[in-house]
Amino acid sequence: MKSPKQRQKFTDEQLEILRANPFTSRVDYHHIWFTLEFQNLFLTRYEAGESSPEIFTSLGYDIDVVGYSRICQYPRQLKRRLESGKELTETHGNTKAEEPKYVDYNTMPVQQSVAAMQRELTYLRQQVEFLKKITELDKKEK
Repeated sequence: MKSPKQRQKFTDEQLEILRANPFTSRVDYHHIWFTLEFQNLFLTRYEAGESSPEIFTSLGYDIDVVGYSRICQYPRQLKRRLESGKELTETHGNTKAEEPKYVDYNTMPVQQSVAAMQRELTYLRQQVEFLKKITELDKKEK
């Protein structure tokens, strides 16, 4: 018997359904990552009083596929991430951001270029925060 905390694995069919949604950044058998656009829309609508299931459904997700517990826990996960000072990203919070490569955004489809710019902006913000911390440490040593 499964413990209540253990999440159901996605089937191959469910993975395909989830990948087809434009708000899915990445999905594997155990986890789903959402785009920055989804996260921002979710926060805005959740703070306006909509419920998690309403938001997920209106953004094209089947509650039975995603899982009711995932949907209901999602606001707490976002809140914890924001309260800990972490920025919203399309990757897992412990994943190190990759250095963006030079890309000509004019040659990409609009959604793809926006996503690439968001990743680059997140990376650059992380670099700035790192430089601030180094500067602060350097000042304390003097």
